[in-house]
Amino acid sequence: MVKNKLTASVLSAMITAAAPMYMNGLCAVDMDYTGDGRVDTFDLIRARQSASPEELARLSDFLLGKPVSSGGYTLVWSDEFDGISLDNSKWSYELGNWKTDAKGNYITNGWGNNEQEFYTDSNASVNDGVLTIAARKESYSDPKQGSYDYTSARLSSQHKFSTCGGRIEVRARCDSGRSLWPAIWMLPEDSVYGGWAASGEIDIMEGWGSTPGKICGTIHFGDVWPNNTYLTADYNFPDGDSTENWHTYAVEWDSGEMRWFVDDDLYSTQKDWYSVNRAYPAPFDQEFYLLLNLAVGGHFDGIDGIYADPATFADGEKHFDIDYVRVYKKDGSSFAPTPQSSASLSLYREGAEAGLTNKDGCSVVHIGSVGEKPYSVMALLEGNHVSSGDVRTLSFTAQSTAPRDMNVTVEDGTYTRYLDETVSLTEEAAEFSFEVPFGSDMDVDVKFLLGNTGESVPSGEHDVTLSDVSWK
Repeated sequence: MVKNKLTASVLSAMITAAAPMYMNGLCAVDMDYTGDGRVDTFDLIRARQSASPEELARLSDFLLGKPVSSGGYTLVWSDEFDGISLDNSKWSYELGNWKTDAKGNYITNGWGNNEQEFYTDSNASVNDGVLTIAARKESYSDPKQGSYDYTSARLSSQHKFSTCGGRIEVRARCDSGRSLWPAIWMLPEDSVYGGWAASGEIDIMEGWGSTPGKICGTIHFGDVWPNNTYLTADYNFPDGDSTENWHTYAVEWDSGEMRWFVDDDLYSTQKDWYSVNRAYPAPFDQEFYLLLNLAVGGHFDGIDGIYADPATFADGEKHFDIDYVRVYKKDGSSFAPTPQSSASLSLYREGAEAGLTNKDGCSVVHIGSVGEKPYSVMALLEGNHVSSGDVRTLSFTAQSTAPRDMNVTVEDGTYTRYLDETVSLTEEAAEFSFEVPFGSDMDVDVKFLLGNTGESVPSGEHDVTLSDVSWK
């Protein structure tokens, strides 16, 4: 057996909803009153003989599946993988080989890392309390993305669970072999500070299949690629041990510090991160979701930073096994996402000279030349989902170092406009607000058009500042 589960007994009626959790977890480690390596109703009987009222109440809550506090943390979310299939209320499959933008457009293959696998919804399974992600050497063709020699799976909790701070803990093991890249990591639920990696990335565990005797924990931050940076540290297992064996990987994430653990052995502490033009502790002061995947090839452990080694699969598929995922909140902590007074914007330019800087409370567009078309320069708030019957309000404050007009639109993927307004900007900041109704479900982009919008356009360099941008 991989783990000791709560099993049925003649005393099970004492507990109405026993929680199938086992001893290696943070909450259960001091609840094994019988010493049999599991936590069940027999421990409740023994606890009544020796435990304090507080300890007895804690054990009862644990068996009932209620949040339990231990070591300064309370369990708030978990997946024990005790069913017969993946819990779709907690995880979604991320499919394919290409990264996409906010509107689903393909932007780069290999997930930006030269990865060689195609992620499917058929390479993950749940059996005997364990999630298994299987990497396989097999031919796979997709009508849009082409042909591939390897498949695997990538799971995400985006839009289903995210957290700001706490302790994130995963018990896992992985087969070894050149070009295997197991990862337990986190990305921002909303990229409020801009594209990767301005809004951050947290890597709880990444392993090299070619060197299973070590793993690393990393954070990525700073600015939008390629101006991003990172901090990382390696953990080296004792001789004879490796990622092939079961280990517990965890990160404890506070407002100004992150700590990485393997089997509760602290090996890395980081606190010197930043997000350009933002107040510390940005970007790690927002909600992040979880990802689990087993990549094949790529820059981390691929041959020449690209190719997979077919010899790794000579004896069959390779497995990344996950026993559980648990998230705890720190008791008494008030750490919560930092409210944003203005949405971060992205820049589009075509035949023009322009740059965009997001800051706390505003976005500044520096325009060198406006180009030939109204959309030659645009500040964008992209990929906003709306539902039928919604009435959204777009509000913002705007000013320009040179007088000019700006078109403001809200458009769907076919460029149908649900808002089309022209506003005049001067050096004095002015507030604007527009209501936008919708008759069907769709994704829309908010666009601030700053190209050649007509006669009232400056010929020289100028800056446009958009402050307190809100779409509610």
